[in-house]
Amino acid sequence: MLAPLNRRDFLGGAASASAAAYLVGGSTNAANAANAEEPSASAAIAPKTTKSAVDWPIWGPPEEAALLDVLNSGKWGRTSGGRCLIEFEAAFGGRIQARHCLATSSGTTALLTTLGALNIGPGDEVILPPYTFVATFNAITNGYALPIFVDSDAETFQIDPKKIASAITPNTKLIISVHIGGSPADLDAISAITKAHQIPMIEDACQAPLAELRGRPVGTTGIAGCFSFQASKNLTSGEGGAITTNDDAFADLCYNFHTPGGSRPSASPGRGANYRMTEFQAGVLLAQLSRFEVQSKTRQANALYLNEMLAEVPG
Repeated sequence: MLAPLNRRDFLGGAASASAAAYLVGGSTNAANAANAEEPSASAAIAPKTTKSAVDWPIWGPPEEAALLDVLNSGKWGRTSGGRCLIEFEAAFGGRIQARHCLATSSGTTALLTTLGALNIGPGDEVILPPYTFVATFNAITNGYALPIFVDSDAETFQIDPKKIASAITPNTKLIISVHIGGSPADLDAISAITKAHQIPMIEDACQAPLAELRGRPVGTTGIAGCFSFQASKNLTSGEGGAITTNDDAFADLCYNFHTPGGSRPSASPGRGANYRMTEFQAGVLLAQLSRFEVQSKTRQANALYLNEMLAEVPG
C-alpha cells in the first residue's frame, strides 16, 4: 500500500514526470525546451535563420518548399487529389507501425472522430484519467456522453489500472488511456481489463509521438491511437492530428466520419463532421519528419540535463 502523498512529494514527482516525458521520446507543452542546435543535422534541414535557444518551431528550406509546392499545385485539400496527405499518412503510419493512418485537422478532432466512429453518445460512459489535457474530456462531452474519472497512479501519473474495473458499469462503452507528458500508460494491464469486459480502448497519444512501451510504439494497442501536431509538439504543423489503427473496418468508419459524404464502405452510425487535414499541413509535416528523430533526441538530452540540475535543488 502506498504511503500518503504530501504536496511537496507530489510537486517533486510532477517535475520528474515532466522531465521523464522526454526520455521516451514524447512531447510536452514546454516547447521552448527545444534546443535550436540540431546535432548532426544536414545542411538541407538547417534552420533558416539564427535563432535563440527558446524559439520554436524550427523550420527551413524544406518547409518553405513544401508550402510552395502545395500552393503551386492548386490541390490544397483531401478532396482535390493532392499527394501530401497520402504520403504523410503512409510515412507516419509506418513509423508508428500501424496498418492505417488518417490525418485530421487536430488532435482534438482525431479524438472526436474515433468517438464518433464508435457512436459514443448520450447515456454512454467513457472512462478516462483526470490528469490529461482538456481535449480528452471535451471529446466525450461533445457527444453528450458521461466522463468517468479513474484516478492516476501516484508513481507514474498515468491512469491506475487497478482502479478501472470498479468503475465499469453496464453503460461503460469506452476506456481512454492517456499517455500524458509522453510517458506510456500501462497498456498491458489496461488491455487485459478491456478484453475481459469486451470494451474498446482508445489511446490518447497526443503528447506521445515516438513513445514506446517494450519496443512497441504507443497508438497501436487499442482499437485506435490519436496524435496531435499542435504548435508545441515534437512533430508540428501548427495544428493537425492523426488516427492510427490496425482495424480495417474501424479505419473506414473513421474516414467516413471525418469527411462529409465519406466514400468508404462501412456501417456508418449516421453521424459525421468535417475534420480533414489540408495539403498545406501535410506538406509541412512531411518536411518536419526529416527533423523528427533529431529533435526528439535533443529533447531527451535536455531532459537528462534538467534531471541533473533538479537533483541539486534541496527539497
